[in-house]
Amino acid sequence: MARIILIHGAWGNASGWARIVPLLTAAGHRVEALDLPGHGRSPVPPNSVGQPEYVAAVEAALLAGPPAMLVGHSMGGIVIAQVASRQPKHVTACVFVAALLPRNGEGLLSLIRQQEDAGVHGAVLPGPIAGTTVLNPDVAGATLMQDAPPDLAAKALGAMSPQSNKAQKDPAVIGPGFAKVPRAYVFCTQDRVVTPQLQRQMVASTPCEAVFTLECGHVPQLTQPMALAEILNGLAAS
Repeated sequence: MARIILIHGAWGNASGWARIVPLLTAAGHRVEALDLPGHGRSPVPPNSVGQPEYVAAVEAALLAGPPAMLVGHSMGGIVIAQVASRQPKHVTACVFVAALLPRNGEGLLSLIRQQEDAGVHGAVLPGPIAGTTVLNPDVAGATLMQDAPPDLAAKALGAMSPQSNKAQKDPAVIGPGFAKVPRAYVFCTQDRVVTPQLQRQMVASTPCEAVFTLECGHVPQLTQPMALAEILNGLAAS
């Protein structure tokens, strides 16, 4: 049995992993899907947090139990890379799912600007409080989860959280410890948010020992949970 910690992306929260948690649990793993500070059920105001707060929260959860495999989706990749660089002895592997895989000093916006496509930029609206944004559900679905059934996409979009602007701008702090942690990347060939070109570019800059490919959009945990669970189960068992 492995311990697996799941980290969501921008505008997300723990509920985004709802279709995959039971599959991993049924395989015998101890699974923890976390709400980053300011997201989901977290009481922290979303405009008060950035990457340091995200990293501190995940690091605290990690150190509260045995070593774990960290799985990051989208922006969650930035978070798990930083945590792993700080606590390499407590991380059995990092798995990047359609995720941003930063080098030291890179952040969400600086990475997304390296791709030709604008991603979800056209769906971003001012959030409920200054310093945050939300996604327009009438627009975001076509980019974020174009391969999901309409009812499933609507439910997922409706559950999303306001996103801290600061966390998208903050540069990642990646120390030498990150090189000691095994890495895997799950490419998503139809991704319109973190494009396949950017995915390949990041992995070329930070090679991963294992790579996998899913024919899907940006959220395989929603649209292909069984295929993604099979990948994660295999990695957890290795």
